[in-house]
Amino acid sequence: MNTTTQPKAKRTVWGIEHDKVLQERFHTDYIHEIASHLCCTTSTVSRHARLLGLRKENPSGRNLDARAFVEMEFPNLSYGEMAVRTGLCKNTIYLIARELGLSRTREQMSAIKSRRRKELIRSERRRALFGLEPRTRLKVGSNIRKIRLRGNLKRLGYLIDDDGTTFYYHAGLCRRPIREEHGRKFGFKFMPLPTACTEETIHDSASPAVSVNGQTIN
Repeated sequence: MNTTTQPKAKRTVWGIEHDKVLQERFHTDYIHEIASHLCCTTSTVSRHARLLGLRKENPSGRNLDARAFVEMEFPNLSYGEMAVRTGLCKNTIYLIARELGLSRTREQMSAIKSRRRKELIRSERRRALFGLEPRTRLKVGSNIRKIRLRGNLKRLGYLIDDDGTTFYYHAGLCRRPIREEHGRKFGFKFMPLPTACTEETIHDSASPAVSVNGQTIN
């Protein structure tokens, strides 16, 4: 057994001369080369470079298009979304954002989290609609049968109102009495298409589609 003690590495005390070397070589040399020359770690060099306000003019090893995208979309997209769109990993996106000195306000972070949660809920509802297993633990609905019935009625041609419980049917629709009866048990209401929409269809020959709540019928 080797009991020889290894000498401890000498700790570098950062001084003014180190700042001068860093300022001279920062824009031309790699971080690890500067760290090796100064006998310190790359994180130490990066930290002092930020304190001195130094930034790479043409960062090597980085996709310039990705950097421009991160700088533009950082307030609006999450790290994962930017990683998917740029083809990079999340850690690389994080490093780019840190190098650029980007930060988010509380309002921006809340908006991103809220949007991502809504997207996950919509995705889970679609999976429940088609009878697929959930991917997350989010509670997207207390009655899966009601969600599926609503989706089936929309696919059959019924037009749903903003309240989510009122369905409209036009004159040419093949109604489904059994499904309507099931819907009434869930609190759905079924009404004929408003007369205003019907008259609009008759008089507007250039656009024969009827629009109700953003949906169209021919």
